[in-house]
Amino acid sequence: MLFRYIAYHYIKNLLIILFGLSGLFAGLDFLMNASQLPSFNVRVLYVFFKIQEALAILFPLAIVFAGIWTKVSFIKQNALASMYALGLTRKEFFRPFLIVGLAVYSLFLALYFTPFANARDASGQLLVNSYDISQTNDLFFKYDDSFVYIGALIPKKYKIEELTIFKLKENEVVETLTAQEAWYSIHEWVATDALRKTVIVDEHGHKRLKVEEVGLLKTLQEYQPKILKSIYSGKSLTLYQNIMAVKLLARQGLDTYALRAEIYERAIIPLFSIALLMILMFKVPFHARYMNLAITTAKAIAGTLFVWGILFSLQRIGENGILSPEIAIILPIALLWSYAFYSLVQSSQRI
Repeated sequence: MLFRYIAYHYIKNLLIILFGLSGLFAGLDFLMNASQLPSFNVRVLYVFFKIQEALAILFPLAIVFAGIWTKVSFIKQNALASMYALGLTRKEFFRPFLIVGLAVYSLFLALYFTPFANARDASGQLLVNSYDISQTNDLFFKYDDSFVYIGALIPKKYKIEELTIFKLKENEVVETLTAQEAWYSIHEWVATDALRKTVIVDEHGHKRLKVEEVGLLKTLQEYQPKILKSIYSGKSLTLYQNIMAVKLLARQGLDTYALRAEIYERAIIPLFSIALLMILMFKVPFHARYMNLAITTAKAIAGTLFVWGILFSLQRIGENGILSPEIAIILPIALLWSYAFYSLVQSSQRI
């Protein structure tokens, strides 16, 4: 009974804070940019995507703020003291917060595997009046011992136009492969009627160019169209695409700092909210006579924003490769959770 009572109030407060903050975020952004949006339909879409972006950014804060609000409300009403008088322990009081918090985290983690993860890019495209994002032009990147140029990538059609592969040896181009079109088939790109141009050096050291037709050219193994488009044009990826992109770039010997930092930003950083909620629940006294309620609440909110800001800064540091993303992101979260479990153990020694 008490579990449902606590969970009900926490969920209610969480939804109010989450949608209130997200609406404020989207509303302020809309007021600043509405003049750049040409029609009512585009404006509605823009607000829709901005709300999604705000939900993704703010849900960890909502988890903590709703917990603070719920506990402070119980303290002001003397409900918390009554619950403890009925035999409720601190751990039992925290259980609804933990379960609801983990459920919200799991929900957003699942959403990151969907186009929800691309809401920021979608709103940005609307803002610059670029509605057709189905084609990406002029991609140039490294692949094995070669460099690849793509004139146009059309992910929806699984198609590449103007494909050129430059094979290098000792920093010199020794062979090029060109094709007007290539199509993605299962795990690789396939082009027909490709041309191979090879630099031949004869016995006298003279160079000549050998041109021949290639019946079937298979290349870019595992480079799925959407992943190829996103990682080389700076677009957001879903969580699954992000993981696949890390594997692809690692296989090519390229740095994956930004991609790993983005994965940790979505999957690891939000966990700070549950750890911080655990600390606050076990550190804040259960009765108003033991504290100044206003000051304690202000400190809890300020502390939450401070931790969130520090983690955001560390995520940027990891993304830029100044520190390894594992050190910049995972280590601070692990330390925070260690202190949270310490608070949990300490709570069993007092009321």
